[in-house]
Amino acid sequence: MNTLKVASLTLAVFAATSLQAQDEKNYDAGIAFGYVGTSGNTETDTYNTEVLLTLNTESWVHSMKFQALGSQEDAKAKAERYYLEDKSDYNLDEEQYLFLKGTYTDDRFSGFEYQATASGGYGRHFIKDERFELQGYGGVGYRENDIINAGSEGEVIFTLGEQFNWTISDNAVLTQSFNTEIGDERTVSVLELGLETNIIGGITTKFAFQARNNSEVPIGRKKTDTLTSISLVYSF
Repeated sequence: MNTLKVASLTLAVFAATSLQAQDEKNYDAGIAFGYVGTSGNTETDTYNTEVLLTLNTESWVHSMKFQALGSQEDAKAKAERYYLEDKSDYNLDEEQYLFLKGTYTDDRFSGFEYQATASGGYGRHFIKDERFELQGYGGVGYRENDIINAGSEGEVIFTLGEQFNWTISDNAVLTQSFNTEIGDERTVSVLELGLETNIIGGITTKFAFQARNNSEVPIGRKKTDTLTSISLVYSF
């Protein structure tokens, strides 16, 4: 499954779900884009984009995410990564839920062709009010690691995660999340931090930090990748 197909499929899913959600008025959606370019002695172009969509029904909460990162220096690619995630929660009551989660990562410079996971389990809202929201979840699943020039390997994983949102004011929101997938071959962990500040209407600025750690990587690759970004976000 190549990157173009992944991106096309993702945008199609977001568009179809968004059209359905428009009639029901029960969704939150946002598109973020950041870009840095330099010229002169060194020509560089770096971009990052993120699409988020949360759809609420009577019993389900569907949260979808698509992220893309690209960078080139003097017309030579230095980074290219695509990430797709879908998490669907089935509400047992106001505090507890069961979840299904799938992810797909295509990082051209990680030493992997791709890494794909599917998992399910139990989650709980520990805090949920107008200002604070804290939830945690855990379960089991399966991950496939396709290593460049070494074939693919599959493994059972245990997944643990948490998400925290703090509405600081009417114009500022802090978000934090952490997820780890523990397997016999490797453990993959992702930490994300974000601060959104409203500019006008549905437009905000977002300061974000992401750290992704892979406990076992192909020779010559680093275990931890980080991304610090400033983006414009349009919410609708």
